[in-house]
Amino acid sequence: MASQKLSPRQKMINMMYLVLIALLALNVSREILKSFHLFELSYFNANQSIEKRNEDIMVQLSLLARDDKSKARAKEWYDLALETRKISAEFCQYVESVKKEVELLGGGREERKKDESIPELKRPDEMEVNAHYFQSSGKDNGTKLQLKINETREKLLGMLKNVRNSQGVIATLRSTSQLKAIDPLSNEMEKKTWVNTYLVEAPMAGVMTLLSKTQNDCKNLESDVLAVLSENVNINTLIKDGQMAVIIPQSQNVLSGEYFDANIALMSYDTKVESVMRVNGQLIDVKNGIGHIRIPAKGTASHQIFAEIESIDPQTGKSMVVKSEPIEWNSYEGSAAISADNMNVLFFGLENPLSISVPGITPENINVSSTNGIQLRKVGPGKYLASVSGSAREGKVIVNARMQDGTFKSMGTMSFRLKSVPEPKIKFGSLEQGTHERSNLMSQNFIYAVLEDFYFKGVSYKVKSYQAHLVTKKIGNSRDENIVGNSTQIVKEMLKGARSGDVLYFNAIKVQGPTGEIRVPDFSIMIK
Repeated sequence: MASQKLSPRQKMINMMYLVLIALLALNVSREILKSFHLFELSYFNANQSIEKRNEDIMVQLSLLARDDKSKARAKEWYDLALETRKISAEFCQYVESVKKEVELLGGGREERKKDESIPELKRPDEMEVNAHYFQSSGKDNGTKLQLKINETREKLLGMLKNVRNSQGVIATLRSTSQLKAIDPLSNEMEKKTWVNTYLVEAPMAGVMTLLSKTQNDCKNLESDVLAVLSENVNINTLIKDGQMAVIIPQSQNVLSGEYFDANIALMSYDTKVESVMRVNGQLIDVKNGIGHIRIPAKGTASHQIFAEIESIDPQTGKSMVVKSEPIEWNSYEGSAAISADNMNVLFFGLENPLSISVPGITPENINVSSTNGIQLRKVGPGKYLASVSGSAREGKVIVNARMQDGTFKSMGTMSFRLKSVPEPKIKFGSLEQGTHERSNLMSQNFIYAVLEDFYFKGVSYKVKSYQAHLVTKKIGNSRDENIVGNSTQIVKEMLKGARSGDVLYFNAIKVQGPTGEIRVPDFSIMIK
């Protein structure tokens, strides 16, 4: 059974109606009467939505009843659905006639405004008119209405006496349906009745809302009954009129030396039933009983998918979900592996990036090791950073792959030369060693340690300290300074008294690089 559950909005409307009824015992304020009208509008709109849903179910049942393959078995359920619609329509028309009579006796409604589906009552707080109309000492229409409600519920449920698991289905719907008019609990001092509580002792606005709610409850039960009848049509008309052979591979990628394994099966399906199918929890398109998925491949990785198909158990009539075994598929980057044989170099003091992949093997099934002081750190699928320590001049990176049976197979080894990072070149600002105008020297603010034409990105040096010497032709003008940092401010002070032919000499230059602090060769400039 697939009973239609009340929507959160429908549940809220019903609950708030009960709250308003309770508030009536305290005070019938204008605001409460206004709220009744708003709930009446909500039930009116909800009835239209439910009616559309019921019409859609009838269209589907009608198609099955006319289909040559299913009409012999579908006609029984379609006729019951037609009778269900008739019972519901007659009841709703009866309730509508009661609403019109009470409305007329109570003075009618206000003039309809533009785009207003139901105008407000002129006398929403009126109680005497509906009390006389419904109570036993008056026209006694309340008892008739109560009897009609309970009889209609049982008539609608009676449409299900031949469905699968009918007793359980009917019992469930009887307990969950709101279409019921039951006398409330009472005591010896005061006997309460459904008629007095909801029709006689309530203002007209509350009565009209109750009547609209009763129509809504009938429409909901009608929808539940139609849904069960529709399910039973499908249960009894399961026609496997399509067949196809299916190849189910155990792996989408096979390494040379391994085996391609697959299962072969015959699949039968109903081309007339569009099953509900999901892959990894997401709905997929279904055509002629066959679901189709198309998943874009991104990067190099292993992916897992599983399928679920909602179906009906033809033996019990209950909904069931058939699940598949998970299947893995692999995606790969389309790229060429290009390398220069003489460039297999790893540098001391740097994190050397490496990309390691094996065609047909996912990154998680690749095992990488190394020798001679090479340490590898994985930073992503197929991505590693290699650092080098020790004094060896050559090391190896070894790649193994895990096979389907769990064993490892060697995929190859690559040798790398282990080298130190080249020494940087010293520059006085933008000026290299040589002869320069003093004015050009005075415009330079820093000494730099530059690593030129080194293809490894992100490697830099910084001058930490140096000694500066000004050697002059004129005796007594020479000057020596020990300078911390790479600023040239002190050097420019030394140059103020320099003349052509004097030499500016730098030594004990210490720079900070990726392998720590080092000393670089001396550097000199002649003043032009």
